[in-house]
Amino acid sequence: MRNISTWIATLVLWGCEGSDQGIFRQSQIDTFYQEPTNEIDILWVVDDSQSMSDEQAKIAERFDDFLTGIDDAGVDWHMGVISTDLDNLESAALLQGDPAVLSADTPDFRTKFQQRVRVGIEGSDMEKGIDAAFQALSEPLVSGPNDGFRRPGATLMINYFSDENDCSDRGALAGEWIEEPCYDRSEKLVPVIDLIRDYRTLVSQGERMYVSAIVGPRIAQGCEGAKPGSRYNTMADAFGGIKGDICEQDFDVIMGELGLQAGGVSTSFILEHYAVESSIKVWVDDDRIDKDEQQGWSYDTSYHVIHFNGGSVPPRSSKIRVEYEIAQSG
Repeated sequence: MRNISTWIATLVLWGCEGSDQGIFRQSQIDTFYQEPTNEIDILWVVDDSQSMSDEQAKIAERFDDFLTGIDDAGVDWHMGVISTDLDNLESAALLQGDPAVLSADTPDFRTKFQQRVRVGIEGSDMEKGIDAAFQALSEPLVSGPNDGFRRPGATLMINYFSDENDCSDRGALAGEWIEEPCYDRSEKLVPVIDLIRDYRTLVSQGERMYVSAIVGPRIAQGCEGAKPGSRYNTMADAFGGIKGDICEQDFDVIMGELGLQAGGVSTSFILEHYAVESSIKVWVDDDRIDKDEQQGWSYDTSYHVIHFNGGSVPPRSSKIRVEYEIAQSG
């Protein structure tokens, strides 16, 4: 997904008590191309608390649905798996298994991934998946035990799977007796906006990053024990990833969508600037796409992201053009 941007300053004249006052309203055209990356490094962040055994099995069972998307695109991939447990200092943020980094050249990589993604259910009940991924991809681990996973220029994809909300606290809750869930102690947790800023340091200019969240929904009907994963979902919103429901009975659709994104079929595109929503116009190739929450585009005002919904997702090799007026800050 390459992004090419241009801007146009539109002169708007206002009449005020017989005098003309000129102001400039800046317009923007962002252009994206739905194309596969040459290389992608995929980090799976899997909750290893007591309630996650079935969900881990679903990921393993539907791994081939994920592979279809990247196989069709011919992408050169790396994969690694970590847990959400940062309390066990011996294994915190370390890639699972040997070899720790899987690729298409790894003998029997399917079986090895399916074994790794079953990370167990004896981990901490203070799941810290957001910070676990950041630590796994930062020094000293990224050039130490996790060396070989990240490649210069490769797209980075982070996929969270958890039935609890994130509790990334960077030690603020250490030693405290906590009666309520840790994610309800928001004053002790690292603000998500700070974690977003940290994640942006994980990629260099020109590199892409997707963050997806398969987590508890707001209302977990028929899914005992699942809690809304709002902090994980915010990360997905900020980085144009996929949001899914950990309570789904089968992960075929979820894993297929993740595979398509890894293979270069994105459902979300981050604009260069915040947009005046009423001014947004979207084209896929020569077709104008309407704003529609089900079968068109929608706009996330918090993170200036255009989302394509349902059958409106641009096909591979298409060109996406977004015209809009830049929202004034302050």
